[in-house]
Amino acid sequence: MIGNVAIIVAAGSGQRMQSRLPKQFLEIGRLPILWYTLSAFIQCPDLDKIFVVVPEYYTTKCENEIITPVAQKYNLTAQKKITCIAGGKRRQDSVFIGLQAAEGFSDIVVIHDGVRPFITPSQISEIIKKAKEHQAVIFGIKPRDTVKMIDNNSCITQSIDRDRLMMAQTPQAFSYALIKRAHEFARSKDLCATDDAMLIEQMGNKVFVAPGHALNIKITTPEDLILAKSILTEWPHENQ
Repeated sequence: MIGNVAIIVAAGSGQRMQSRLPKQFLEIGRLPILWYTLSAFIQCPDLDKIFVVVPEYYTTKCENEIITPVAQKYNLTAQKKITCIAGGKRRQDSVFIGLQAAEGFSDIVVIHDGVRPFITPSQISEIIKKAKEHQAVIFGIKPRDTVKMIDNNSCITQSIDRDRLMMAQTPQAFSYALIKRAHEFARSKDLCATDDAMLIEQMGNKVFVAPGHALNIKITTPEDLILAKSILTEWPHENQ
């Protein structure tokens, strides 16, 4: 079956969060961060399968405490719609593992950070639609602050025009064939990237940027956790 697949990358260790528990399993409100993320993807009508990539030692925890309860809430068969797999050392490795798992039945693949819980089903559908038009699409927002380039002594060397800048977010959506080829290219050249769009760029292909969403924050530090708890108080209940 050829369909649209999501890869939710949640295999990080959470060192910047200063927590023994990986940040994707920390709670905001009364539920783990990853719960909210997965809930949005489950509710998206344009997705056929979801792969959740977590650290190897947390696959059972993820299946029992997040995937199964969320699937039951939305009356889905977890084994059919959602698969939990063990990730790699780097984010890039984890995405590649997800791409390998999705091979054979994916047209468009949506890649999302598990610690970006404030995404909606309609936004996921939107980026899938744009990926069918452009082959490679990311969400991005313009920086609100003035951006400075500095030297090794932390002195400003240049002020950069904000109108030419975008801050990349996830989800990012791609033609499966294109993103798989980009990851294989990166592996053959030993290239490293902080997001999947960068791998497409390294091959010389264009990536379209769609308007992102200011609340779609990535939770990586204790300060982000405080902000996330505040956002949650106003977040639509149907996305919880």
